[in-house]
Amino acid sequence: MKIKQEHIADLLLFSVTIFWGSTFIIVKKSIEIMPTFAFLSLRFWLASVILIALFFTKLKKLDTKILRDGTLLGVMLFLSYAFQTVALEYSKASVVGFLTGLNVVVVPVMSALIIKKPPRIYSQIGVFLALIGVFMMSLKGERLYLSLGDSLAIICAFFVSVHILMTDRFSRKYDTYLLTTVEITVLAILSTITSLIKEPYLIPYHFNNYLIASLIITSVFATVYAFVIQTTMQQYTTPTKTALIFTMEPVMSAVFGYALGGEVLTITGYIGSLIIFTGLIVAELGDEIFKKFSRRRI
Repeated sequence: MKIKQEHIADLLLFSVTIFWGSTFIIVKKSIEIMPTFAFLSLRFWLASVILIALFFTKLKKLDTKILRDGTLLGVMLFLSYAFQTVALEYSKASVVGFLTGLNVVVVPVMSALIIKKPPRIYSQIGVFLALIGVFMMSLKGERLYLSLGDSLAIICAFFVSVHILMTDRFSRKYDTYLLTTVEITVLAILSTITSLIKEPYLIPYHFNNYLIASLIITSVFATVYAFVIQTTMQQYTTPTKTALIFTMEPVMSAVFGYALGGEVLTITGYIGSLIIFTGLIVAELGDEIFKKFSRRRI
């Protein structure tokens, strides 16, 4: 059976959530070693250098439009990372991951209102299930409690939503490799400026093995690979499905939070993660399953 291009794109986007999910606990431990924006600065400059080296021959195609729109993407991405990374100073990595997943609600609404792309019925069902799952994973005890870190993570979710919609639009207009290179370079510049303004130092005096490994993982896999895949593959799927796939990021953050940091969810949290995964399956395969079921009945 021939696999649809959209399914291949969705599968690659899912692979991105594995790397992003792993970085919550990695970054949380890293910013205990060095200042938050200093870490982001080093991470994204390393990623920027790699992208420039990989796509050096394409740089001659840069024009003002790609620079403008790539800069817009970079600003939205910076705001996402800024709120998310600061949130990690106040909340568990798994909780920040879950609340970031609230973009699954914002994206379909903005998609329908702004870019006139209403989600398909099975995507709507998947979004509804994912919302329930994210809510359950955010419960602490018998009520929903929002700390400062939780609130910052919710603001992050808004900027993630805007970034997804802008990526959907720009990835169909430009060379996605150039667009990603500009985006990440802008992200690096903004991180450096913020660090120089508000933090005691930009470059740590000593790099231990953990910090070196953390920078390699977050820059190579969670930045270069992740954003090249997102920017390239989003043109083959919808913004709503992208947001829905990205709800697996908090599930992955829980897996890695437990494996690397010993963070344990409640039973409600584990049920919520299962509901999110179910919502993803419904959105991805619901239409095909319904068609096969209908043909059998006929």
